[in-house]
Amino acid sequence: MSAILYLLPNLISQSIENSGIPEYNYQVIRKLKHFIVESRKPVNHLLKLAGVKTPFEGINFYEYNEHSNENEIEGIIIPLLKGEDMGLVSDAGYPAIADPGEKIILAAHHHHIRVVPLSGPSSILLALTASGLNAEQFVFHGYLPVKPHQRKLFLQKIENESFKSGYTQIFMDTPYRNQAVFKELIAILKPETWLCVAMELFGNTEKINTLPVKEWKKLSFQPEKKNVVFLLNAGKSSQSS
Repeated sequence: MSAILYLLPNLISQSIENSGIPEYNYQVIRKLKHFIVESRKPVNHLLKLAGVKTPFEGINFYEYNEHSNENEIEGIIIPLLKGEDMGLVSDAGYPAIADPGEKIILAAHHHHIRVVPLSGPSSILLALTASGLNAEQFVFHGYLPVKPHQRKLFLQKIENESFKSGYTQIFMDTPYRNQAVFKELIAILKPETWLCVAMELFGNTEKINTLPVKEWKKLSFQPEKKNVVFLLNAGKSSQSS
């Protein structure tokens, strides 16, 4: 029997258990003996919710993240090549989105291994649908540039692209930079550009607000150091009347 690589969504908030993870996913998790993970701790929590007993005896974990070398992939997927199912899990949300998991998936396709995506939470899609911005045409940019000057140029570039195309622009950053990024956004973006801040989706302190930049400037809001998705749209169809 040929092996299957399951794409297993993880929790996008640790504050509410079972948020958005279907029971079928837990059934799959309980039968798997091999997991490709971005890091161990967030996956340990997911396995516990699935009812897998600690200390996870007989279960093998293979780390693959931004620090890994692509040359490691063939060694990681050996169980698949031997006909054993594996699960690919991100630290949060859907695997292969804003993490290097797509390289594992591409290797599976190269070896004609079946890839099965399972349903579950995606902070990007949840934020988009709740933003009220254009959800038919959008671009996800992943993480912003680290250096402030490069970040400023990038934000100006995607705002200009949004103005021309009407496409919603989606991006994120590490939680400890959220406040700096938000401050830059309301300073750099044009007053009429719509900005959505979607914070800790599915969590106890979930907040989703969409306002023109000029309205954000009137508030004393500061995003917390939690998972945040930012969306902007400067297109004419999104401008307030």
